[in-house]
Amino acid sequence: MSETRFTIAVAGPGSVGKSAITLQFITQTFVRDYDPTIEECYRKQIQVDGQSVYLEIQDTAGQEEYSTLRTHNFMNADGFVLVYSVDNRKAFEDIDEFRGEIHRAKDSELVPIVLCANKIDLPKELHEVTKKEGQDLAKSFGIPFMETSAKQVINIDESFIECVRLVKKKNSLKGKKKKSKKDCVIM
Repeated sequence: MSETRFTIAVAGPGSVGKSAITLQFITQTFVRDYDPTIEECYRKQIQVDGQSVYLEIQDTAGQEEYSTLRTHNFMNADGFVLVYSVDNRKAFEDIDEFRGEIHRAKDSELVPIVLCANKIDLPKELHEVTKKEGQDLAKSFGIPFMETSAKQVINIDESFIECVRLVKKKNSLKGKKKKSKKDCVIM
């Protein structure tokens, strides 16, 4: 049986916790210090619905000056974990721009994306974005929404697993379309 391989890009504005989420998923450790990422790549094998899946995780740069590199990463990714931080209104407002960048890079509106509201462990008085706002945004995009915390390990694995499920679903739909085209002959 062939091994299933997917590339998942972790995307979003700078300093929202993309690297913390990625490292928590890969190494089960929480990194406190912020060090802006240019690009990091990790690999991990996981089980999703009883199937072994080999993942390449791309931790992408959030800063504007790396948008060209980011676009290249987006083109090669199968799915996306799109992250904002609940204590950063501007990052939340920038999510639509990142989503648009993903859709342009993939040249498709049908892209597997999971929206993550990160840093939910922070005290409520520091939250600038409500859960409902995140849910409403995800609903308007037609994508799943998850609240996450790399520090308290909340919905980290679940976000990647949901993304893999979306990629598998998209691939199975694409396979069905190809089969149906093959079966149809126009003379």
